Amino acid sequence: MDRKPLTSRQLAKLLGVSQSTISRTFSRESSVSPKTREKVLKAADQLGYRPNAIARILSKHESDIVGVVTADILSPFYLDLLNQLSVKMQKNGLHPLLFNLPAGADGADQLDVLRQYNVRNVIVISGRIASSAVAKWAEDGRSVILINRKMDANVGSVRSDNTASSKLVADHFNDLGMKRVAFIGGPTGTPTSMEREAAFTQRVAELGMTLCAIGGGQEYSHEAGVEAVKSVIGKEPEAIFFANDRLAIGGMFALRGELSLRVPDDISIVGFDDIDMAAWTGIELTTVRQDVTAITDAAMTLLEAAILGQPGATDSVEIPCALIERKTTRARRNSPA
Repeated sequence: MDRKPLTSRQLAKLLGVSQSTISRTFSRESSVSPKTREKVLKAADQLGYRPNAIARILSKHESDIVGVVTADILSPFYLDLLNQLSVKMQKNGLHPLLFNLPAGADGADQLDVLRQYNVRNVIVISGRIASSAVAKWAEDGRSVILINRKMDANVGSVRSDNTASSKLVADHFNDLGMKRVAFIGGPTGTPTSMEREAAFTQRVAELGMTLCAIGGGQEYSHEAGVEAVKSVIGKEPEAIFFANDRLAIGGMFALRGELSLRVPDDISIVGFDDIDMAAWTGIELTTVRQDVTAITDAAMTLLEAAILGQPGATDSVEIPCALIERKTTRARRNSPA
């Protein structure tokens, strides 16, 4: 028969200390004397005692749980972010509580759930969650940190420099001698896609190139990339900039397959994110690399400031990107290479 877990009350009685001493020993914010801590931890290890996190949450106004909200968990880029972020949180004694919202869901509905878990700090990893929901969480007294977007509100944010990096793509096309270019974006209204489109469009105009087509507006998916390419190819672009790698890889398969075009001989393409698949043999996508390690490090800095009530929790941080040239871009054949 399995033995019931030892409770903090039982451990306290065995050691001749108060129950609050047991709780303080296992709390990040509280302190006990080194001698007492050693005594409690040694006994806990010998007797198999583990603190009950749920009970601690219910007895306090705050917890070590951090809400992590996303709306596109299948995105390879977000998976990488979640992996790095969760590991770093756990190393700091924090516990991520994941909320994956379906497309079109009202993020405000999660507020009651956050209250139930006494979640005071929330990280939002999605540009598709309504700003009104994010603002409501902040107004309810929660610290909110956005990853991959920025808001004019009392919330912290970490994002890649979409403007500078999208201009890098336009410069790259120009250096290759391209004259007619296209842009394929993500879901309509998402801040990251809008920023990339605006910066790319502006730079294309400055360089005297022609933006012959804009497509997309659907999901950040392989299938959406396939359909978007078919919708713009009639405008005869020489190069296409995709708002993310999943779109670009889908577009590349359509170009090489159904549309019987050679990439990059007939048309050059560039993605955004530099997911693992982008470097695979047979894909080798030219793309913009987002620095996931720098993004998650910055998010942890903001989170720690929020937890400790220190200045900087609402800072806005921009992380530089890099253009990674692979095999899906090349100079025009009639241009001086």
